[in-house]
Amino acid sequence: MHLPFSFAGHGNDFTFRFVALHNIAVKTFPFFLVNSYSYRSRRLASKKGLLFGAAFRLAAALSLLIAGSGAVLSQNDTGSSLPGSTFEISGQIRSPDGRKTVEFVSVRLERAGGSLVDQRMTDSMGRFRFSGLSQGQYVVSAKSPGFSVSAQTVDLNRFIPRVFLPLQLVPETSLFASKNTARSAVINANVPEKARNEMDKAEGALALKKTDEGILHLEKAVSLFPGFVDAQMLLGSTYMELGNFIKAEAAFQMAQKIDPKSVNARVSLGEVHRRQKDYPKAEQFLLEALTHDDEAWVAHYTLARVYWETNEIVKAGRQIGRTIQLNSQFAEAHLLGGNVFMKIGMPENALVEYEEYLRLAPAGQSAASTKDLVQKLRKSLQNKKQ
Repeated sequence: MHLPFSFAGHGNDFTFRFVALHNIAVKTFPFFLVNSYSYRSRRLASKKGLLFGAAFRLAAALSLLIAGSGAVLSQNDTGSSLPGSTFEISGQIRSPDGRKTVEFVSVRLERAGGSLVDQRMTDSMGRFRFSGLSQGQYVVSAKSPGFSVSAQTVDLNRFIPRVFLPLQLVPETSLFASKNTARSAVINANVPEKARNEMDKAEGALALKKTDEGILHLEKAVSLFPGFVDAQMLLGSTYMELGNFIKAEAAFQMAQKIDPKSVNARVSLGEVHRRQKDYPKAEQFLLEALTHDDEAWVAHYTLARVYWETNEIVKAGRQIGRTIQLNSQFAEAHLLGGNVFMKIGMPENALVEYEEYLRLAPAGQSAASTKDLVQKLRKSLQNKKQ
């Protein structure tokens, strides 16, 4: 069930109308320009009815912005675009040895004819899901630097409406990687073979957690060819994880210089500055990234963390809502969404987000503390109802 609401426009201003489920109260608020998304009613209302005043206006704004997890148009609640609708492809990606799940792997879903349907990243448990599909044949493929998954063909029909694919990454050969890895086409054509070989060795070493060895190969790769943008990006990411922000920033800046339109380089620079608590610079790079690609969900998520850490809760809510809209399977976005709701005093809505985080990442880094918090929230909310 969705909470009914409507918009009325006057120039650049809009009003936002809620109708409460239990006390049939109607309230109209001034609101900014947004898309008319509906959302699950328990994210917006409690059994005591709607909360009014400044806190509710803020909550209403954040509720719509966090509403992207459903990304459901209110006038199409039963459409095929709904998450959990009849046809669905999901799966989990594991490491080459099969022992670990792998997050942040790019999974691509195409029609059998080759047209792109959707593209998502695996969550912290290596899982992915494409829902709201129609009948027909699809091709699922996945790539991670230096690794890939063989394309899998799936036939969805009324007898087999849902398919789960257990997938395993395999190392790419140097020849395959040089032809098919998604790197800058102009630069890649000029990358010397020796530099590509060093990149391949670096990726193999890093996959085995041999960080120092990986860095040596990456440094060799960029010394052989300074314009090797992928090597610069991987080098920056490796240094950043080690806490060497000076070298990380230098590598990301070089990548941006090589490819001035690079969204990934700007997002990475934003993250480097966020980790150093240089929030103005972090915000600058992330906003620049979004001017190039407003659908870069990692940029929205990182910007949400910047605003959360600087206590700009409304801005954080907007960015985390956009993140969930673009990638509803990213568990940590729901965790931060829950924190935002707790901050503005809406524990029922926070509970929904925390439960979604636990569903997506039952063994995630924050799973234990979140489970404890969920239990306390349930108990507290139950006591209030009595």
